[in-house]
Amino acid sequence: MFTPIIKTSENIMNDLLQAANDRGISADGLDFDLLSYETFYKGTVDEEWQLVQGNNILDYTTETELRSKIFTLRQEYQIRIRPLQPHPLLDLRFTIATDKYKSKAVAIIDPNSSIPLKKGIQVWIKEAITRKQLRHGLLIGLYDQDLDKQINRLLLKIQKEGPLKEPYRLPIGEFFPPTPPVNDSIILHYKLDKESKSLIEGIQPEDLILEYIFPKHGRDGRGCDGKFIEVPEPSHKYATYIVIDENTITSEENSDSIRFYAKVSGFVERKKGVFTISQELRIENASFKKTGSIETGYDKDISLKIKQNLSSEDAVGVGVNIDVQKLDVTGTVGGNAKIQACEVNIGAQTHRHSQINVTEVANIHLHRGNLKAKDANIDILETGKIEADTVHIKQMVGGEIIAREVHIDILYSNARITALESITIQTIEGEGNRLIIDPHSIETYHEKIAEYEMNIRAKTSRIQEQSKEFLAKQISFKDKTARIKQIQNRIIQTKKNGEEPMKADLIRIQQFKAEAEALKLFSENLAEAEKELHALQHELDKLYEADLHAVITHHGIHNGKNRIIFIDPKTKQEYGITPNGKATHIRLRQEGDEKKFLLDT
Repeated sequence: MFTPIIKTSENIMNDLLQAANDRGISADGLDFDLLSYETFYKGTVDEEWQLVQGNNILDYTTETELRSKIFTLRQEYQIRIRPLQPHPLLDLRFTIATDKYKSKAVAIIDPNSSIPLKKGIQVWIKEAITRKQLRHGLLIGLYDQDLDKQINRLLLKIQKEGPLKEPYRLPIGEFFPPTPPVNDSIILHYKLDKESKSLIEGIQPEDLILEYIFPKHGRDGRGCDGKFIEVPEPSHKYATYIVIDENTITSEENSDSIRFYAKVSGFVERKKGVFTISQELRIENASFKKTGSIETGYDKDISLKIKQNLSSEDAVGVGVNIDVQKLDVTGTVGGNAKIQACEVNIGAQTHRHSQINVTEVANIHLHRGNLKAKDANIDILETGKIEADTVHIKQMVGGEIIAREVHIDILYSNARITALESITIQTIEGEGNRLIIDPHSIETYHEKIAEYEMNIRAKTSRIQEQSKEFLAKQISFKDKTARIKQIQNRIIQTKKNGEEPMKADLIRIQQFKAEAEALKLFSENLAEAEKELHALQHELDKLYEADLHAVITHHGIHNGKNRIIFIDPKTKQEYGITPNGKATHIRLRQEGDEKKFLLDT
């Protein structure tokens, strides 16, 4: 038979253990009722403990003092220790969780709890939570003023949705959480949020590239157990680490950080401890292992030079993507490599599965891959493909060219060359080649036709509108001519009579002359517009007759084993010939309704 014990306690858990030990029973079989409690404090000027009336500690001190190491809090509890007895109606299964400082507390309620919606349930739940707070050594009454509101919110949820289906977090409260310090740090913005796998990122002027975060002191706190929470000093590690090249990088400072911005485009590099923006990058090779893809963007002023000294390794590795303004490669370009640049120089060879896109000039020693460029200069084209505006090849063995204008020194066998305007070959030493004039194969040809047709439609529409307006002005001017003649006669007669002409008549004459001049100018502008329209139509007609303006030139002797084809851009009809002997220039000419070859020796 256990007789309840009434006791004053400062540590309820210790007193429960003591009572259990004195009676030789387990502490799990004991519980307690809270009869009353008091809160005491000592502050900066207090020698004795001071009693807190009510639950608002800030009525007796300041937040600054409460967060200080000097301030002390404690509570005394009047409790009745009794045997543990389950509540007849409430089965609240929960734990109390806190943050690492014990400055915030929350009750996590198990969904297997039985929470009846009966009168007094709020009080029962609050008592259960308060007892568990005290078992955990937490203070009560000072930070849990919203506990009643949170309990009512829980009960409203159960009323509307039924029993809990998952663990429920019921906030108990927070006392004075500490504010952690901010350690100084460096943020390398140019390396953040990278969409590509490139290890070298290009930047533009005014891009944020670096940021130094100033250290900031935190703020001490006080936990729900009344204990002081000390916050460490912030660390100062990186203040002297950022040194910049002021010619390429500028900085702005605010209360939180120093932000460093690019003055020029390029890539960020650290040379001898100094951050700078460089326009030229020199590496031995580009590979996924060493550099990853290099995609700075050809709109940024970055030149990449790759010099591979080992003949057994690719200068640009398999599958690597390179996107720079200018690329110089001393070595080979591997399979599935993709290159995009304004200018490219490749001193060795390109793999047949490589892809190279160049907005301006491409210079390649041995090309086996796929190239698109404005101007392509190739020493040896061997089974590769080129699409360009102008192409200059020293030796061509197989492969394909599609261009406006093609120049080849020596052509061997099995090549396919398609041009819009001209193909010029010094020597043909092989057979099975196809030399084709086919305007529709050239992308720029379609673009020019579309541009001319659009301009012609727009100008035609404007001329039609202006012609209607001019006709209306002419009719109006004609109607005024007779009236103006009368006015002129009246002015002449008035002068004969020695009188001054009417001012209104003189003004009308001036207006008529101005209108006549404007009508003349309108007519001249209309004539000029019609002249421009005829010129546009003429250029469009020339485009539609592109096959008649094209020429294939060979400065050697044709061997009768290579095919020359001209394709009519309007009808798509093919005209073919296999020349044999001397024929320096081969053209297509119109003879009546037919087109025939013209061979000029």
